[in-house]
Amino acid sequence: MIGSFFMMLVVLVLSLPIGVAASIYLEEFAPKNRFTDLIEVNISNLAAVPSIVFGILGLAAFIQFAGLPQSAPLVGGLVLTLMTLPTIIISTRASLKAVPPSIRDAALGVGASKMQSVFHHVLPLAMPGILTGTIIGLAQALGETAPLLLIGMVGFIASNRPDGLAEGLLSPNSAMPAQIYEWAKRADPAYYERAWGGIIVLLLFLLAMNLIAILLRRRFERRW
Repeated sequence: MIGSFFMMLVVLVLSLPIGVAASIYLEEFAPKNRFTDLIEVNISNLAAVPSIVFGILGLAAFIQFAGLPQSAPLVGGLVLTLMTLPTIIISTRASLKAVPPSIRDAALGVGASKMQSVFHHVLPLAMPGILTGTIIGLAQALGETAPLLLIGMVGFIASNRPDGLAEGLLSPNSAMPAQIYEWAKRADPAYYERAWGGIIVLLLFLLAMNLIAILLRRRFERRW
């Protein structure tokens, strides 16, 4: 659970600002040409890439090339960030498109700049969809197992408690999906029961995250 928490912290810190910034640029500021069309097609294609491919990429880029420690939640968070970014970008762009064009025209008509109209008017109205897409992307990343198996986050049991955030991000650890996989493949009935217990805990986390997404949407949603 601690390893999963550190991984989700890395994913949230990296994927939310990068994904929202990329979406705002592509939707509001980027010129419409072949280059941006190519970027949009690639983002849509990346959203359909199997998760194990991102695990291979993380193994090659972050562990073998960058030399980051194996089984570290930081590496797992970076891999899951790459996997979550397309989902967040697509959902954020859909939320920005859902804002009526009259909002932009009214802001520009009273003298606001393009930047002010986007950040003061369009972005606050699109925030419910952005938060919902982000939480759904995090929930999807929380249940991924294949990328974590490739970077070595399999069945590691920490012998001491991490002293601080830095050690927690760089020290070897496991994650709930990988731990469930390790328990489920053992023949001992005791481990089989632990696997079911881990599945229940993971489902409770996923249900809680989806409930938060529904509450945020109902709290901030405006109908036009």
